[in-house]
Parts: sequence; structure tokens; C-alpha cells
Amino acid sequence: MMIACCIPMLVIVGILVATGVAGTGAILFAVICLAMMAAMMFAMPGRHDH
Repeated sequence: MMIACCIPMLVIVGILVATGVAGTGAILFAVICLAMMAAMMFAMPGRHDH
């Protein structure tokens, strides 16, 4: 569920980079954020088969 919350951010970053408003550093920031969310999700106790 937490990774699904990052999808709108990735879409917005993609649009901003495509239009030239943001640089490629924005993509790096978004991917790092996504990786941190995934790490937090897997670090939480409980089942991960959903």
C-alpha cells in the first residue's frame, strides 16, 4: 500500500521532466523515495503476501 502512494509522485516527476520543468535529479529523488518506502514496508513485521 505504501508503494502505491508513490505512484502519483512518480507520474508527476515524469511529467515535469518531460516538459523540462524539472531536471533528471528529480527522477533520482523519486526513485530513492520509492526504494525507501519499499525498505520500510519489508522491515515492518507481519505478512508480505498481499
